[in-house]
Amino acid sequence: MRTLAERQLRDLPPAVRLILIHPNFAAQHWLLSLFGQSYAYMRFHGASLNEEQLWQQYAAALQPQSAATYILLEECDRAEPASLVLFVRRLLAEAGDARIVLFSRTLLPALMQDASLHQMSAFLPVNETEMLADYANRTGESALLEVYALGSGRVLLNGKEIKNWDGVLPRALFFYLVDRGMVTRAEIFQTFWPTLPVREATNVFHVTKRKINEVLDADLTVYWSGFYHISPTIQLSYDIGVFNKLLQDSQISSPIESRELLYRAISLYRGDFLSGMELEWARTRRVSVRQTYSDALVSLGRLVDDEGETGRALSLFLRAARIQRGREDLVGNIMRLYDTLHMPAEGLRVYHMLTQELQRSLGVEPSAALQAQAASLQLSG
Repeated sequence: MRTLAERQLRDLPPAVRLILIHPNFAAQHWLLSLFGQSYAYMRFHGASLNEEQLWQQYAAALQPQSAATYILLEECDRAEPASLVLFVRRLLAEAGDARIVLFSRTLLPALMQDASLHQMSAFLPVNETEMLADYANRTGESALLEVYALGSGRVLLNGKEIKNWDGVLPRALFFYLVDRGMVTRAEIFQTFWPTLPVREATNVFHVTKRKINEVLDADLTVYWSGFYHISPTIQLSYDIGVFNKLLQDSQISSPIESRELLYRAISLYRGDFLSGMELEWARTRRVSVRQTYSDALVSLGRLVDDEGETGRALSLFLRAARIQRGREDLVGNIMRLYDTLHMPAEGLRVYHMLTQELQRSLGVEPSAALQAQAASLQLSG
């Protein structure tokens, strides 16, 4: 991603004076080195900053900075939107040829709504396939719906986060419909209202679906051929979908390409599926997604292990083992790598943890091969 950002920065037309670091890019600080040595940097502090306060903090931290090619301003979301627009306009007028780079935890819609600023703005990095939408150059009338289910659950509509769902049920049903993509009414009723008569379940369903549509100001689904589908008028970007696509592509790619795809997939995993939602369907889905994530860690671990990166492979296998505690092949690899690093005691510790897990969950002992591997570690220790 850093390579992509570097290329996109290099290719920006001269007319772009305002660079907005993408708020959905999790590792924003990785991009600081893109701007070389010729930049000035400051971080705003406080809340609801007005124009005067912005200037006071800027002047105290950076003025004068005549030699800077880039002026980097962090935590710009601490400013009042209208005040930030006025501040940026003035700064652009006084900064000579320097480009202004804004870091923010959220989208700054007031800047995009200002026609003069919009024309000279660009987001960095942008990659539509990995949920880094180019908000500055969006075309078309369809609503952009960005759904993050990995973690506590987050939804952006045209770049703005939806926080008010008018209740727990509309939010839960929304994530269910997005995650399933195509689902029958009977499946919905069985998942959410299994004990209600069909007529009552139908009423509750339509009321809840209407609340979702009101939140989105658009119809989330259409009904066709017995299934509810995501409406074609919505441009959906879903982190689980991106995650799965990267994993599928990695399975048919060369080792070098597969490694890159797996790294990108793993970077999307920012937490367990809807971690705060305790409905049965969400818990079941959470287990499934965690399993897939663990498999991705193992696949990447094998690739880097083949390339002799012992420490990195060990780290990936250990992360996977915390999820799949009873996988003997995984523990065998961990023991082998600890042996390579001359850390037999750590390898034996992992083996004993596996032994306890197998006894607790299945009432069995590790395989004879793994027991022999543990005995060998015992001798080398």
